[in-house]
Amino acid sequence: MNNKFEAIKQFAAEHGERAELIEHETAIVDLASGVQVFDINQAAATYIVEAKEGVFAVVASAAAHLKWRQLGCELGLHQIHLAASEVVKDRTGYDMGTVGPLFLNGLPMYVDRRLLTRSKVYCGTEDPHHTLAIDLQLIIENNAIAGYFNGEYFVKSL
Repeated sequence: MNNKFEAIKQFAAEHGERAELIEHETAIVDLASGVQVFDINQAAATYIVEAKEGVFAVVASAAAHLKWRQLGCELGLHQIHLAASEVVKDRTGYDMGTVGPLFLNGLPMYVDRRLLTRSKVYCGTEDPHHTLAIDLQLIIENNAIAGYFNGEYFVKSL
């Protein structure tokens, strides 16, 4: 296991009730595999995106895909798109499909306001066989928050 997972394991141990590491047999690497393990409405996906303005993290409800162009307009980001796997690995240390919302090397983060109503969210840990159940406030406290958005206005129908 890489040092991201080890750091997340230590983070969960240090934060007791607010962060719990959950082990599961099914590897979660995308929305379809996530649905097999957890209530997807409680899951938070961490996307790494590129725009003319730079590289950013976007944490949104994993229950639906986002309309990136419209979201980019809302956030003031031009030519926004999902980052290539090499960019994700280079900028965050995570492999594509296993990105979590912690230890993102200082990337500015935008957060979906819909997640603020949940007592905890499920998210990636770098290890596809472990998920972090975490209080969203811990994610906010441990990242460089660039802003918030209301994800319900930027959802594609699946």
